[in-house]
This record gives sequence, C-alpha cells and structure tokens, in this order.
Amino acid sequence: MKYLTSFLFIFAVSFSPKVRAVQCPIPNCPAGQLCFCPPPPPHYLVLDFKTGNLDTKARKILVEHMTNNFDMTAIFKLKKSYKPRGYKSSTPVDQIPRWSVIKIDALKNGTGIDFRIEYHERFPSHSRKSILKWKTNLKIRHQNETTLRNALDAISNQCMAKILGRKFDAFGSRLAYVETLSVGKSVIRVSAVNGKSYKTAGSYGKLLSFSRSLNKEPAWSNGNRYIVFTSHIRYNPDLYIVKSDGSKSPHRISARKGMNHAAAFSPDNTRLALTMDYKGNPDIYLLHSEFNSTRKWRVAKKLTKHHNIDTSPVFSPDGKKIAFVSARRGNAQIYIKHLSTGKITRLLSTSNRTFTPKWCKSGNREYIAFTQLVGNRSVIYIYNVLTRAGWQATSTSAPNAENPTWSPHCNLLAYESAGSKTAAAGIRLSPVQGGSSRLVLSGKLSMPAWETKKK
Repeated sequence: MKYLTSFLFIFAVSFSPKVRAVQCPIPNCPAGQLCFCPPPPPHYLVLDFKTGNLDTKARKILVEHMTNNFDMTAIFKLKKSYKPRGYKSSTPVDQIPRWSVIKIDALKNGTGIDFRIEYHERFPSHSRKSILKWKTNLKIRHQNETTLRNALDAISNQCMAKILGRKFDAFGSRLAYVETLSVGKSVIRVSAVNGKSYKTAGSYGKLLSFSRSLNKEPAWSNGNRYIVFTSHIRYNPDLYIVKSDGSKSPHRISARKGMNHAAAFSPDNTRLALTMDYKGNPDIYLLHSEFNSTRKWRVAKKLTKHHNIDTSPVFSPDGKKIAFVSARRGNAQIYIKHLSTGKITRLLSTSNRTFTPKWCKSGNREYIAFTQLVGNRSVIYIYNVLTRAGWQATSTSAPNAENPTWSPHCNLLAYESAGSKTAAAGIRLSPVQGGSSRLVLSGKLSMPAWETKKK
C-alpha cells in the first residue's frame, strides 16, 4: 500500500497542472505506517583537480582520497564536467538538480604542499550559470602520507559544511563496530571513516576488545576518550571500558550477575545508562561514572520497573530524557522517560516492532533514528523530534538494515547490513533524506557506533 501511496503522490506532483514543491514526509501517509519521502533530485558534484608539480604518489592520494570521501556520503552523483541544463522559472527549486563544483589546486612547496580550494554552485537556481560561494587556502609543511590525508579530510569537511549549510565533521572521524569471527566469538574494532578506509574489509580496524569470547555493543563516551562494551570473557555479560586509542587494556566496571549490557553515556559523562537484571527483571539502571577506577561502578538509580524487558537506553542531547525499548504493551516499542518527573511516553503509535534508538542534535536539528521491523524486513526510520514527523531512510527492497548510528552533527547514518546475493554485508552509510547508501566497511560487521562530535 505504501508503494501505491508513493506512486500516486509522485504522479500527482509530476502531472498536475500546477506543480507544487515536494513535501516530506509524504502527505496523508497513514498513521503508524512507514512512507518513503519522494526521492530528491540528484545533486551533481564535479571535482576539478589541478595537481601542479606533485609527485605521482601524492597526486594519486589526493584524487582518490577526496573522490572517495564525497562518494561515500551517498549524497552526490559525481560528474567529470559542469554541464547543467536550464529550467523554467515556474519549476519549484526543490525539483531542480543541484550542481556543485569543488576546485582543488595543489602545488608542491619545498617539503610541503600549498592548497587553494574554491566551491562553486549553480546560481541562479534555474539557470546554467555558476557562482563562487567560498574559497580558502591551506598549507601543510610536510608531505608525508598521514599529514596529507589529514589535510584532505579537513578540506572535505569544510567543503561539505558549505554544501550542506551546516556543520560537518564526519571525514576522519572514527567508527566502532563488532566483527563476528565465528559462532560465539566476536571482537570490537575501530576504523577511520574517510577515503582511505572506504570499501575496505572491517577486519583491518584497530582491535580494542579481547580477542576471544563474545564482545559486543560498543558505545563512546562524550569527548571520545573511552568506549564501553559488553563482554562474555568471564562467562557473564559484564561491562568493560577501554581507552579508544587502545593504549590500555579493557577493565571491568559492572559485573553484576546477569545482564550488564546496552550501555550509553550521559552528555556530561557523569552517568551511564544500561540494562541489568541482577535484582530480577531486566530494567534500565544508572551507574555513576568513575573512569579511573577498576572497581565496579556504583549503581545510582533504577530507572524502570516493569515485568517486560526494558533495554537499549540512550540519553537525549540535553541529558534530561532517556529513550529506551520496551514490550510493555505487547510489542517492542520506543519509549521516552523524563528524568525529572519520571513520566514515560511512547514515541510512536505503530503496530511494527521498533528498537535500537539513537538520538542526535546539532544546531536546530534533532532526530531519533531507530530500526523498525516491517513484515520480515528491518529498515531504518528517522523521527524529527521538533516536528514530530518521520520518514523511512532505507528501502524495504534492500537487505536488512539495523542498528543505526549518527555521524557527528547528524548528517549521515551508519548501520549494519546483512547483505544479499547481490550486495555485500557490512556497514553502510546513508544521508538523512535516505533512499541511497554506500558500503563503507565489508565483512560480518554489526552494531556500529560513530564517535560523538568533537568539542
């Protein structure tokens, strides 16, 4: 039914006498039902490289790294040259393909490289013309590969911020995830998200957990110094903490009998929410954070009390609420608990199972992404906290998508994909509007966790 709804809406937009701007979510989408946004027109991007006197290796790194950076976002269709066509002035702007051009001039200067970057965009929106929107210069003193790639990530982040009109800090950031090695054996790894790691095997990521047993559910502290995860290394699902740079071995912080899993830090890092059942039914608890202590972290408060399982807690960006999953009404749903009043409300009214919420806020945008089961297919759904509306970000015709996580500043989603006969399994990226994706890390990978935005 949702496909018919989508088709009728797109047909009406395309053939009605008076064309109107595309609306998202789709108007009149039945309550509790997932509806795709009409796909936006393509955003064409031209990368214009002038590599001057760079040596062959530096030139190759420059072109491949930046091309991969922009391709992995799944936002653009890359073009070799700027060739837009004009549109009638009556055509709504949001139905006109967007054209952007990034010009990168790189010139070797002694042992370093001088960069000159310009960003051009189609303007006016209906014309074939372009206008210079932004330019900057950057110098790096040493031409080693690490310095060069870091500079290219910085340039790419700046360009994306200008293209999107908001903060962007995804390139060069880190993604933690679980790699399954065999039945009952998995490890936590961390990889950079950029043009160097794009389309690589997840097994090359840095190992942060124990190399044996079942290790799962990584979660970053705010500021990204630590990662907590659950491990069965001592035959009980205990909670461990490890420095994200891998400089120290993991140590155990919660070893109550039974569940110690699905942990999440508060925005100020003073509390840790997780699921425990050491006093009976699995409920949400708060622990006091004691980063430098190898002792069990102290239980501060029990947040939920219900005969059904409550799990997957995540703090709101202001630390005043917690989203969690509960089957207290017969079906797994996402609920919001207000910490000051204790009031609990359901996020959505739907007959579908919803789980693994992830909350993100940047500027005037605030979203909750989560997994929803539609028939026998799991998809990613995005809920706009401010407008109280949402949309489906991944297709029900695509392989199963689960466990979403937000990039810094809420611009991209990473999620696990089970793969299919024609698509490899691994971690995929999708833009906020959804509809397209890229495989960024391949393998038996799950439970991605993107580091938080930089301070």
